[in-house]
Amino acid sequence: MAKKEIKKISKFSKFCSRFLVFIICVLVCLIFLKKSADLRDKVYKKVFQNNFSFAKINETYKKYFGSSIPLSKEKETSSLVSSTKLEYTGAEKYKDGVKLIVKENYLVSSLDSGLVIFVGDKKGYGNTIIVQRPDNIEVWYSNIKNQSVSLYDYIKKGDNLGEANGTYIYLVFTKEGKIEDYQKYL
Repeated sequence: MAKKEIKKISKFSKFCSRFLVFIICVLVCLIFLKKSADLRDKVYKKVFQNNFSFAKINETYKKYFGSSIPLSKEKETSSLVSSTKLEYTGAEKYKDGVKLIVKENYLVSSLDSGLVIFVGDKKGYGNTIIVQRPDNIEVWYSNIKNQSVSLYDYIKKGDNLGEANGTYIYLVFTKEGKIEDYQKYL
């Protein structure tokens, strides 16, 4: 029984120490931002005027601090892992991206790891999941039903995102707000 209590205390102390380090880092950053107008302007431009890579921050945080909630096991984003390469029978340009012809109820898998930054309806695309990769590429997976991810989930390459709603899906690739050529990524 003493071993269980020690484990609980060590998990709690681990959480507290991570939390305190985080708070100290935030406070130091805020002090520097308050003192330096030039630094404050640079941070404002980087965070609010440019695209900001939350996936990169999440990866760095996990690398040095582990899970954001260390007391629980990391959430599994999907129970099904499918192929990392999308299987389609045809492709044609559609608006800013590509329309891929797939099998009925095709399981759509993530092309790469990243952070889910949008889940919802996009006009002209239908239900859309946007994943921001660590290299700042945003991948739109559209015309998806029965999604298996939520906003701010960190997904890995090959994780299931949901099913195609019919026999096609739309993909759009953007970087810093500019449309990328989809052929580089498929």
